[in-house]
Amino acid sequence: MATLDSPPWILLCTLAALLAALWCAGRALAGAWLLRPRRVARALRSQGVRGMPYRFPSGDVHDYVRLVAAACSQPMPLSSHAVAARVAPFDHGVIKEHGIYLT
Repeated sequence: MATLDSPPWILLCTLAALLAALWCAGRALAGAWLLRPRRVARALRSQGVRGMPYRFPSGDVHDYVRLVAAACSQPMPLSSHAVAARVAPFDHGVIKEHGIYLT
């Protein structure tokens, strides 16, 4: 008669616990990284705010880097005080496109 101390049962229980932990971790990651951004995007679209589609896992990092590089490559006049487009080009573009929403 087999007992719980025999190696096949220990291996089977360990494997079941590992699979359960991996399943829970996968559900948590899917909820945090994939479903939440899509839910927010759907809510924003229903309010009329359009934007870039969510790209996993980097999001808008590529666009942000491209805009910063483009802003830094152009010289800025010394007499200009409009530095927002130079300091935060991504944020400046979003505000210019969608306006400022104060709630």
